[in-house]
Amino acid sequence: MSKKTHLGRRRFLKESAFGLLSASIATKGVWARTRKSTLADSRETKANSQPKIKAFRTLGRTGFKVSDLAIGSVYEEGLFGTMLDAGFNYIDTAESYPRHHGVVAKAIKGRDRKSIFISTKMEVKKDPSKEDFLKRTRKALEELDTEYIDCMMMHCPDKPEILKTEGFHAAMQQLKSEGRLRYVGISHHGSFWLKAPEEPMHKILLAAADDGRFDVFLMSYNFLQMDQAEQVLKVCKEKSIGTALMKSSPVSKYFGLKSRVEQLEKEKKEIDSLYKEGLARFKDKYDRAEQFIKKYDLKSPEEIREAAIRFVLENPNVNTVCCSLKTYDELERILPLSGSKLSDWERKN
Repeated sequence: MSKKTHLGRRRFLKESAFGLLSASIATKGVWARTRKSTLADSRETKANSQPKIKAFRTLGRTGFKVSDLAIGSVYEEGLFGTMLDAGFNYIDTAESYPRHHGVVAKAIKGRDRKSIFISTKMEVKKDPSKEDFLKRTRKALEELDTEYIDCMMMHCPDKPEILKTEGFHAAMQQLKSEGRLRYVGISHHGSFWLKAPEEPMHKILLAAADDGRFDVFLMSYNFLQMDQAEQVLKVCKEKSIGTALMKSSPVSKYFGLKSRVEQLEKEKKEIDSLYKEGLARFKDKYDRAEQFIKKYDLKSPEEIREAAIRFVLENPNVNTVCCSLKTYDELERILPLSGSKLSDWERKN
């Protein structure tokens, strides 16, 4: 563990022991430090003082009790471990995430594997075969250093026809029979991506629900994408399909992409046309989010993100929300949102 990582985790544990966060946006996400006693020396006291996940929901027909907040794209190993210690037990990864399988492997090493749900993803490429899917899944198993994968997802298919790819399903069935795979899922970004999808998310996911071979959906749902996504979530509830969310904060991508483009402009480097198109798309979403931002008097990207997560947790058909974090400061703000609802905060203000 690097010195920076060690200090970040130590500060997280120390500050959380001084007083757990008051779980409301009104506190502006700052840890409540109402008590200035020293940390007890015993490991038991330290473990009890660390903030924990407060709520767990059943992940559809899998029956797995999943933390309402999940681990998304987290690369810092110390931070990843701290999240697992805090009760995060759903991990979202993909073969296309550079080096992420290896990060997951190190984080879960020595832990109770049955207490963790690992979901990874692969795209359906041109002219796919059963052998290709088997080879790629076995590579993922090796990279993750695990005996089995809880869920393999078909990653962001462009149209419903791809759902029927027999090579994929034949491979998944064989892996299940070998005990190397438990469930099959599907992911979709919806319109919250750099390029517009060929077909709308709800059309593809509703077709996947009708197909019957997909156990878990990873989907986009937020306060800007409601009606169609809520239709999918309702069907998932009816068919006992597990639901995990991404893109729960519809303007986070805008802030990140805007910062990246501004940096490229400052360095006088060429800006990819995909970045330009994406920035224009996300700027439109930010403009549409202003009503939500003004209603709750949100003053920063952090406050917007927190309110957005509270919003999606309000929906009982949502099982878990993936959180991509880079720092312990972000974890300090996000972890207290577990078990919360936007309406709870709204009633206090």
